[in-house]
Amino acid sequence: MNHHDASKAFPTLAPGPPRTFAQQAMAAVGKPKKNSTACLACKAAKRKCSGAPPPCKACISAGAENECHFDPSRDLRRKVAVKRTIQELRDYKDLLDSLLSTIRGAHSDKVEKLVDLVKRNGPLRDLAQAVDCPVTRFTDSNILSAASLSLAEDADSKLEGQLIGQTEIENRRPSDLDSASSWSEHDKPISSSKLAFDPYARVTLDRLCDVPLLEVPARPWTEVTGDDDLVSHLISLYFTWDYPCAQFFDQGIFLDHMRQGVLNSEFCSPILVNSILSVASTYSDRPVVLSDNGNPFSRGQNFFAEAERLLRAEDGEPRLATVQALLIMSSVLSYQGRANMSWQTLGTAVQMARDLGLFKHLKRRNVQRRETPLSQDMESVRTITEWGIFNLDTQISMKLQREPNILQPTHGVEYAGNFDCEWIAYPRANQVVSPTRAARLPQVREAQVRLNEIMIHICDLLDEDYLREDFLSLLGVAKGPFAHLLQWLSNWPDLTQIGKEPTPQLLVLRIHALHMIINLYEALIERDDGESMALQLRQGWREHTKELTQCLHLYRVSYALGQIPSQLVGVVQSALHALVYQLDDSNEARHAFIELCHLAMSLRKRFKSIADSINIILSLAQHGTARLPVEAIAILDDSDL
Repeated sequence: MNHHDASKAFPTLAPGPPRTFAQQAMAAVGKPKKNSTACLACKAAKRKCSGAPPPCKACISAGAENECHFDPSRDLRRKVAVKRTIQELRDYKDLLDSLLSTIRGAHSDKVEKLVDLVKRNGPLRDLAQAVDCPVTRFTDSNILSAASLSLAEDADSKLEGQLIGQTEIENRRPSDLDSASSWSEHDKPISSSKLAFDPYARVTLDRLCDVPLLEVPARPWTEVTGDDDLVSHLISLYFTWDYPCAQFFDQGIFLDHMRQGVLNSEFCSPILVNSILSVASTYSDRPVVLSDNGNPFSRGQNFFAEAERLLRAEDGEPRLATVQALLIMSSVLSYQGRANMSWQTLGTAVQMARDLGLFKHLKRRNVQRRETPLSQDMESVRTITEWGIFNLDTQISMKLQREPNILQPTHGVEYAGNFDCEWIAYPRANQVVSPTRAARLPQVREAQVRLNEIMIHICDLLDEDYLREDFLSLLGVAKGPFAHLLQWLSNWPDLTQIGKEPTPQLLVLRIHALHMIINLYEALIERDDGESMALQLRQGWREHTKELTQCLHLYRVSYALGQIPSQLVGVVQSALHALVYQLDDSNEARHAFIELCHLAMSLRKRFKSIADSINIILSLAQHGTARLPVEAIAILDDSDL
């Protein structure tokens, strides 16, 4: 037998088949390791511990089940320690961001209290509560670490299971692939894009502990998803943040009929549900609401596309629920910056409403005269829809500077009924008991109608040809709208009252009224060529701008900007563009601009129009056209655009 010559090189072997993506990922993930950390009781007794979860076998044998506790900070495995460190750094980063944000926008007295708390070495829980950071993260670091590590390891196990399944599929023979139609749902190949880590897909304790306020079924209302929890989550978001200031139907009647699941209902339809889910998706951070994972502005587009498909399938058949859906879709298009499509969709809704005989002039013409009296629910819903059309038509026509339809509802707004419900902030941020307060839906509906009536009066006033050249005549006629707006403000809860019960809709409507007054002041100041009333007008402008700032600040400290109603998009955008050129005029303008920057930075994640406005403002500052306050630059430069 010839011995191998050690000096001779081994022959080159033929390379094996290349490893698939799943095999490479499995190698990177590695095999799951058993938690080798001993519990505190076993460490004290110096006995061998079987490891988590508690109680361990040794404690069971010793009869010390209640004493079996694991300290996650003692687990020094590299993978677990890295995850624990990342989670803790995220928590402290969130606290630091909240602290800096509060210091930038808070008044001096609040800043002094924060500094005093830091100097006294106050607990992190108190500091987090003072800056509106979720205090649950700093209640018990051990519990938090244990929970976060458990979630991370569960996610790893799920990923490993998916990769193992993918490896088995990729290793099948070509003949096996030919029978792909016989695969079960579990065996279907997983797209590599699904395995990529989505920045929006981070599992949080808030997400796992989230319990929707309203439970409704997904089917038969939408084909986009069959997940009842997701649909309930979105419906809860919609009725918490969007519906109170954009009421197109009756909340209680709609929810009752949606839960019944009857497709031929007069008060609920698939097109209406999908349009609602499209709006609600803008308030959700769940990755499943994105139609394009790389585009944060694609929230709800799948539901919107489904609503459009259903609308085409109806082929123009007039239905009350379809009118309501068209109004919601018009709002969505308006917030997306698609003004022409929004106006056309609104026009379709108006025409269909007329076909249904919702307005007075059609009733006098005996068009579609009703043979049987309508039920009380139908009368109430029709009245709500009529005034909803009036409100939306007024707002969009004024925004686009087009002639409104001037639709006169059949009944007064009081005929919409007195249905109200409790308002609870949602998501509830792990709060076991959330504070409840009245939603005040009838009062909000009536107050919004009165504001829009004043808005029509103001627009008619500013469009009069003979008033454009005679400032004193314009000023005299403008006293009427000023008096109506001031009376509206006096009848609506002020800041001291809202501060005790800060439901968003109370603040949103007051912000709208103040914004209308400020715009009217600016229009008069612009037309005062002789500056005969400049001092008085600017004094009034400053006073109402200061109150607007206080309202924005109250909203920010009350809800930490987690969800901002879409009805504030237009206010924030127009006010930002107006104030950016007035920052040198007064402190009121600078403070209002800073508060608006806070709201804009939150809205930019949902609405491209706000993101574009921020880019324009930063560009103006970069080219020296506008001089932004240091606080505003710090806020806007924190953008991830």
